[in-house]
Amino acid sequence: MEKLTISDIAALAKVSTATVSNYLNGNFNKMSIKTRRHLEEIISQTNYRPNSTARDLAKNESKTIGVSIADITNPFTSAVLSGISDFCSQYGYKVVFTNADQDPETEVNNIIRLRSENVAGFILDPVSPNGPIYKAFSNKSSVMVDLQAKQLKMDTIVTDNEKSVFEMTQKMIAKKYDDLYFVSWPLKDVSTRLQRYQGFLKATNYKDDDSHLLIVPHHGKQEEYIAFNNRVKEIIENKGSKKVGFFTMNGRVFLRLLQAAQQYGFAYPTDYGVATYEELDWMKVLNPGISCIQQDSRKIGEQAAELLNKKLTGKSISEPKVTIIPTKLIIRESF
Repeated sequence: MEKLTISDIAALAKVSTATVSNYLNGNFNKMSIKTRRHLEEIISQTNYRPNSTARDLAKNESKTIGVSIADITNPFTSAVLSGISDFCSQYGYKVVFTNADQDPETEVNNIIRLRSENVAGFILDPVSPNGPIYKAFSNKSSVMVDLQAKQLKMDTIVTDNEKSVFEMTQKMIAKKYDDLYFVSWPLKDVSTRLQRYQGFLKATNYKDDDSHLLIVPHHGKQEEYIAFNNRVKEIIENKGSKKVGFFTMNGRVFLRLLQAAQQYGFAYPTDYGVATYEELDWMKVLNPGISCIQQDSRKIGEQAAELLNKKLTGKSISEPKVTIIPTKLIIRESF
């Protein structure tokens, strides 16, 4: 019997070869559930395998890397993916990306699908690094980025969150800011937010009682955003003779703070000072310039892919550890 081709599957399913290709690569965004199930049934009945997949299975090896992303809209993510993609292209790996859209259930389904596609290894940007799905992963074939689990199960690549925020906050204190606030999405159990907040607390010697913590709603209700805006207004209006400043945990939180302050006619650095973790391109056109902690997101992706390659080729077998990518403090005129 002749081996079926992707064109044969498309003809049987009465769809285009592009639709079959999207199905095989896990790109379901523009595909109806009915089409997806129809293709799944035909592929199962015909025992069809793409040529490269069949060859990899025969050799008991795969040159495909599965990448599970928490939120594809996060500006941090695009630079990480660029680093992963470039390294994998150089070393002949195919890459299958999935997006959980910050939904734990979607993340689990994505990971299960990647496993079923016989990927050689995983790079994981998790929604929750402490989720039960990660207990099934082996450090021999997986790397985590950005977030850090409470119990280290696999090699994890992060930035120096606590140290860099400590140093930036000290810079603000040296400029005589005597009333500082840490602005963040809900801390929950998210390691990056918690570590950055700890750096802030260590620099200021504030008590960990939330008195200098401002929470920005994340996909919250309208009234929650209004309450945040009003709190920013209250802090700036009631500062008296104090110099008040804000440190924001990332670029999108910084934008929320800026919008809240501008709504009431406040401007930095005259009415308040501000610095942020993360430098995004649009910040570079703001005047006065924004003091920020610049992280090398692309390098995180490159190092994750490089480390995974070493594991898959037997060149790196060790206990899980955390690799910290240094950051750079950029001091401008925002405080």
